Amino acid sequence: MKIKTLASTLMSLGLISPTVMAADIDQRIDKLEQEIKALKQEKGSATTSSSNVSIGGYFKMDGIVSDYSDGKSATAGIGEDFLVPSTIPTGGDGGDIKTNLHAKESRLWIKAQTNTDAGMIKGHLELDFQASAQGDERISNSYSPRVRHAYFTWDKWLFGQTWSTFFNVSALPELLDFVGPVSTIFIRQSQIRYSNGAFQFALENPSSTLYNGSENPYDDNQMPDLIGRYNFSAGALNMSVAAMVRELAYDDATGSESEMGYGVSFSGKMAIGDSGDDLRFMINQGNALGRYMGLNGFRAGVIEADGEIDLIDQLGAFVAYRHMWNDKWRSNFSLAMSEADNPDAAGTTVAESYQSVHANLIYKPTKALDLGAELLSATKELENGDDGSVNRLQFSAKYVY
Repeated sequence: MKIKTLASTLMSLGLISPTVMAADIDQRIDKLEQEIKALKQEKGSATTSSSNVSIGGYFKMDGIVSDYSDGKSATAGIGEDFLVPSTIPTGGDGGDIKTNLHAKESRLWIKAQTNTDAGMIKGHLELDFQASAQGDERISNSYSPRVRHAYFTWDKWLFGQTWSTFFNVSALPELLDFVGPVSTIFIRQSQIRYSNGAFQFALENPSSTLYNGSENPYDDNQMPDLIGRYNFSAGALNMSVAAMVRELAYDDATGSESEMGYGVSFSGKMAIGDSGDDLRFMINQGNALGRYMGLNGFRAGVIEADGEIDLIDQLGAFVAYRHMWNDKWRSNFSLAMSEADNPDAAGTTVAESYQSVHANLIYKPTKALDLGAELLSATKELENGDDGSVNRLQFSAKYVY
């Protein structure tokens, strides 16, 4: 309207010719429309290929006081930072109470997503400082970061390193200890995963842990670990059934051999009432669980005197309950056990069974902050009857951003 009014005024004053003015206006309008159309096309193209990046994670400090029944400390340093069942000392004298403070569980994640002509592509990179091969407590407590997750998804596919498809993460109890139950499946590794509705199928990185071998682990597998999983629900209960077939193999100076084994896992989480309470559980069984269960508390097989591989039947289970006292206080309780039917060739000093109990109280003064205390007791028993335990009190402070 303003352009037309200005044009009428100019023509009434005789400053421009009506014919010239109309032609000029039409030309300018056509040019403007072309520019607007080009801008829309450019904007659409940018939207199609634009990427969004976000960061997040948390800071966590753990204060841990441990009392071992048969030793002064865990048999490997990693067992001081969180419960690693195989590092519980056995057959020795009780040690003094030991205190350990660290912030290694603190983590950083970076997420990216790009909308392309082929569909949405999403990536996830996550780091923390656990199990660091660099650093000590002498001066600066400097520890190198490690990769937890590094994967991307496109359509129904996942490529990269993340939780094994064999592991139902939602069933893991909410404990202050980094891992928790001695019998849980807990493993991340590189994989190619295909998901379609409730079904998931994956080819995952193989590795073999065997007793009586010269290496641990062996990396001589010819085929990847094959895993299938089905997720389903019934009312307030969400469940998962996973099955695995994998090759256990070795190739060293003494010879070479391979054997096929299996594992199955049934797990779930059931909401109780409307307060946020829930019950979580997991049952694992198979002769090739090995490194998949309890942080490799048992190896998957034993190399016999004739070079054959004898796989080890194993069983593990846990149940955990979370109770919301109110909107700021909650508690978690966990009971777990695992056992292995070791062949004689494995020897008498290998682990036969583990048990663990966890109980905690967590205070949430605001959405981003958790303060908690946890008691755990875990035991380890060997084939020769020797056993050992650790009783641990853990304090944690966690800020999520």
